[in-house]
Amino acid sequence: MLKLDLTKDELNKIKEIVFFSEIQERILEYRLRDYSITKMAQLEHCSESTINREIKKIKDKIMKIL
Repeated sequence: MLKLDLTKDELNKIKEIVFFSEIQERILEYRLRDYSITKMAQLEHCSESTINREIKKIKDKIMKIL
């Protein structure tokens, strides 16, 4: 699971550097609000597997810039 302990400024800096798709940006926001995978899947009208795949993509993108 993607654990985020970022301030809004830190998140904005990451978003300036990394291109995230619309769903990935929403997932980042959900994670900052501590939403569960199940809740995110319901909000996005997709499967939990899809959310997990997108989280992995987000992690990979963030790790590339660190």
